[in-house]
Amino acid sequence: MSTILDLSSYQPGPGVTLIEASAGTGKTYSIANLYLHFILQEKRVSEILVVTFTEAATKEIRDRVRQNLSTALLNDGSDPTITAILAQYDNVTEKLERAILNFDQAAIFTIHGFCQR
Repeated sequence: MSTILDLSSYQPGPGVTLIEASAGTGKTYSIANLYLHFILQEKRVSEILVVTFTEAATKEIRDRVRQNLSTALLNDGSDPTITAILAQYDNVTEKLERAILNFDQAAIFTIHGFCQR
């Protein structure tokens, strides 16, 4: 069964959030915005685990998540999803600055890389 999320209003709860989809369906976009939600819910980058299949996908996700956090920090209103997400939370600048500063601690791995750790 598939579910389409409205990422602008989605409120991730405790537990696991799983994204499974075919190529070209917006997984990386969804992950970057879910990550933003988690950061704004006061999760630290070291508390969020993202696991994917390939090194290339890992690099793409890492780059996109970092860029999404930076875009959110500089929010100019050009991305309606980011603007809607930011409107739901308090102290967004502080949370985003902390996440960007500590982004080298982000747990974004391939499956085999995660298992080796």
